[in-house]
Amino acid sequence: MSYRIETIAEALAELKALPSYVRAQAILLIDYLAVNPRPPRAKELRGKPGIYRIWLAGHWRIAYEVDDESQCVIIRRIRRKEGIDYESL
Repeated sequence: MSYRIETIAEALAELKALPSYVRAQAILLIDYLAVNPRPPRAKELRGKPGIYRIWLAGHWRIAYEVDDESQCVIIRRIRRKEGIDYESL
């Protein structure tokens, strides 16, 4: 069963601002998260149950939330590794 993908406005703006090669990889990865929201390379954030980060194209990360009850993956951030603040999620 596939999960629904939701992207918050901030993450959508970040997606649009990505370099084209990173954006293409991000879109493929987000589509994959609809099928498998917890792939082996995703890491759950400490102290943030249900929120994960996953590596993307070098120094980029996607931070997202999985809501199993509503079968939804919520994309929260798409930023460079050094620019992402996980505490604000």
